[in-house]
Amino acid sequence: MKRWPLTLLLALIYLIGLPLAASAQAVWVEVIGHAVAANAKDKPAARRRALADALIAAGMAGGVSMKGHTVVDRGRVVRDLTMMRAAGRVLRYDNLGEAWGGNTIQIRLRALVAPLEGPACGARRHLVLVALPPDIRVSPNAPAWAAQLGAELYNDALARLDRKRSVTLDKVLARGQKPISSTKNTSMSYASLTRGDVRLQGGDTQLATWFDINTEYGDGKGRQLVIRVQIQLIEGTGQITERTLSNAVKIPGSGPISSALGAKRPKLKSQLAKGYSEILEGLIDLATCTPVAAHVVRSGGKLSVPVGSRQGLTRGALAFTENPASDFEALEIIKLGRDSAVLRPLDPAMNTSVFDGRMVRFVDAGK
Repeated sequence: MKRWPLTLLLALIYLIGLPLAASAQAVWVEVIGHAVAANAKDKPAARRRALADALIAAGMAGGVSMKGHTVVDRGRVVRDLTMMRAAGRVLRYDNLGEAWGGNTIQIRLRALVAPLEGPACGARRHLVLVALPPDIRVSPNAPAWAAQLGAELYNDALARLDRKRSVTLDKVLARGQKPISSTKNTSMSYASLTRGDVRLQGGDTQLATWFDINTEYGDGKGRQLVIRVQIQLIEGTGQITERTLSNAVKIPGSGPISSALGAKRPKLKSQLAKGYSEILEGLIDLATCTPVAAHVVRSGGKLSVPVGSRQGLTRGALAFTENPASDFEALEIIKLGRDSAVLRPLDPAMNTSVFDGRMVRFVDAGK
């Protein structure tokens, strides 16, 4: 199998990396990938290697940035490394044709490449969401009606997520429940026997929410009711994406004029909740716009990941390693389940032990 230098690994990481906010536009490019098959049985794997070659070339077509690193010891260069990073992300592509010449395959792609700092998004992945119980803290000095505001916003969030096609709201935990690993033995746990287990799968994404509602005195604004919200998406890989919100409203004073407070409550609640739904939607959009990722587990010589068709993986997806310490490697899916997939290196000479614990990101490569 054709070996790639570290520089192209970094390019690949950026090829399927996270989208950032900007205004640049995506462009179409045409690229060619090559690979050589060792024999007739190796041709399907060679095709996937050629496809991976073309995908990397498409990411590089958006331009590159260079960074050098040189280490000198006693006047002698002991390390000289040039890192090259692609300036584009491949959102989608069309196969323009492939041809074999002996044992060599050539694949031509027409790919839509977006700048790294761009808002464009390709095919969205699917989130399997586990909603953790919200942590709601309300000051005793806050109005009585404020105590329900956190629960109302949280319930509204779940209703919104349940309507999104890119999200499966798989579990909603009750107060006092905590998720546990799918492999943990709880046969002797009193809490598990009385409350039941909520077991997490490796591909689940957790939604954690904190509400802090308090009263403060603003500069020249009198007594205010302040709400601070923190929302986190916790991926199975351990990656955490977080957004925060802070709003404040002036609390009407006591006296005859305040007798109309009841009619003002909806307006006050609306001001406190301003921006909440937009932050939530933006967080979900960012998460679904990133590729499916997981850590590889090696057991008995077999490589597997705890993600599958529920997260949007298809049988034709390719997995790319994310390890700056070595050349990049590509793996194919040989068995796809609902919550897991079995992988095999495209290079049959690779020892499977080198993949144990590595993170991989998946790119849909068709059938």
